[in-house]
Amino acid sequence: MHTLLLVDDDPDVLATLTRSFRKGYKTLSANGGEAGIAFLDEQPVDLIICDQRMPNISGDQVLSHALQVQPEAIRILLTGYADVEALLACVNDAHIYKYVTKPWDPAELNLTVVRALESLVLKRDLDMARDQLEAAYKDAVVMLCLAAEGKDQDTSSHLYRVQHYTEALALAMGVDSAEAAHMGLMSMLHDIGKLATPDAILKKPDKLTDEEWVIMREHPLAGVRILGNNPFYETAREISAGHHENYDGSGYPNGVSGAYIPLSARIVKLADVFDALTTRRPYKQPWPMEEALTHIKLHSDTMFDPAIVIELQKLFEDGTLERIKAAF
Repeated sequence: MHTLLLVDDDPDVLATLTRSFRKGYKTLSANGGEAGIAFLDEQPVDLIICDQRMPNISGDQVLSHALQVQPEAIRILLTGYADVEALLACVNDAHIYKYVTKPWDPAELNLTVVRALESLVLKRDLDMARDQLEAAYKDAVVMLCLAAEGKDQDTSSHLYRVQHYTEALALAMGVDSAEAAHMGLMSMLHDIGKLATPDAILKKPDKLTDEEWVIMREHPLAGVRILGNNPFYETAREISAGHHENYDGSGYPNGVSGAYIPLSARIVKLADVFDALTTRRPYKQPWPMEEALTHIKLHSDTMFDPAIVIELQKLFEDGTLERIKAAF
């Protein structure tokens, strides 16, 4: 059963609204704006019907507060006067669903509530479907990564550290939190193209021949092909194609430079190299973070984007890099 919050400073109006909706909904009555805000702060509601002209706290203020604390709740304004500027302010500031003029037609108001709640149910269903689809995509990322790890025994927790280094660097570079998290997840697929690399080359203990290096260098674009055309993996395709490019244009597979390399790929390149340097491998001991950072700074503006190198240093100084490494 949906919960309706009814807000008015007139007890008779509140009583009328309650009689109209109590049979089909759970109703909460708030006598005035202060009481309405108190309800909004304490319990979830599905729809709010609020009078505009009330002492101390007006209806648009109540609905603006509702937008902040319960943004999903439908907001309907009751108004007894045609103040266009006030209505426009309420539409813009509180994002109301509809305004209804007094005296209202009970049947029309009931129909408005029914239609509003139908739209709310539809939105929730769509949000649930979207969340389920996104979870399925994330599961697919992990499965693809596990498949790639089966071909390269050195990766182990490498992918998870690169994920979190990437997310932290993206945030430091001004990427919003949702996109930074997505970039971190997509970074796990940076070497997915190695699925197309023969085991004889991928696991060769000796130095690769020139011919073998040609094949090895095909894995960035092989990754792009594996990731297909789904928009969800667009960032992963950027990363796969660009994480072996160098900032000065001397990398592969396309030899692009600077801002022509997507930011996601520039970040993942640095995160990948940093983790490789600071992690134990069968053929080397882990470098101390300070030594790895010194090495990376020597290659700033050639291999790496210097702005991202600066942010990596800051993440070391505030302990973020150590926390990530300790977690994985």
